[in-house]
Amino acid sequence: MRINNQQILRFILSGLIASIINFISYRSLYLLFNNILFASISGYCIGILISFIFGKLWVFKNSNGQPLVKSFSLFCLIYFLGGIEMSLVILFINQLIDNYKIAWLFGALIGSINNYLGSKYLSFKK
Repeated sequence: MRINNQQILRFILSGLIASIINFISYRSLYLLFNNILFASISGYCIGILISFIFGKLWVFKNSNGQPLVKSFSLFCLIYFLGGIEMSLVILFINQLIDNYKIAWLFGALIGSINNYLGSKYLSFKK
């Protein structure tokens, strides 16, 4: 397993950009509709779409001919599982040390590793 530092850096940068767009969408939709659930789900979906586009075109430069629907479905499944994994790690670490901030950092790290590896070897495999 060869580690590509440029690819990892692009993954982190695209994740930050997608998160910023997620937040801007969330905030804008909340201000427009005053519905936090709608704004949260919509913002998250927009962020996932942005992450997928960055992943396909810039991070992993995927042109393997895998059908777009299959690639996107795998991507969504990976991120869904990563979210569950992150939540479980947060709960577990917080039980051990009773510090939700540090627990979140560990959860985010584990979830990000899951998302990177899943994207690289499943969604955008060459």
